[in-house]
Amino acid sequence: MRRVIGIGSPFGADQLGWQAIDLLHNSPLGDCELIKLDRPGSDLIRYFEAVDDLVLIDAVQSDQTPGSPLRLDVADLSSVECRTSTHGFGVAEALQMAEQLALLPDKLLLIGIETGPDLTHTPEIRLDHLLSLLKYQAD
Repeated sequence: MRRVIGIGSPFGADQLGWQAIDLLHNSPLGDCELIKLDRPGSDLIRYFEAVDDLVLIDAVQSDQTPGSPLRLDVADLSSVECRTSTHGFGVAEALQMAEQLALLPDKLLLIGIETGPDLTHTPEIRLDHLLSLLKYQAD
């Protein structure tokens, strides 16, 4: 089974992970589970159970066009700023812990949605790019 998790919060550009999930509800993705999480911290790891194919979508700040989805590697998380973090425990830390505990799924895709410099505004997500990233990973 494929699980797609949008990570976010109700504040400004941090909503982008959730908005991506809303957009994907109306898209032809096939058999997958769509979930929205509010700043899960270490609880994110429990969503890695019983899944072979996991996609995490979160808001990031880099130098890309606002609303652009970016394919990230775990190593990339240190070079971009992920918007969600609970007392210093965010996506990068959850992935590191899951790796140490051998809980990472076989397939893992990290997608960052570029916030742009204005964190109070949510840019329009480039759905066509998001879908192409998701299709590429599924093949």
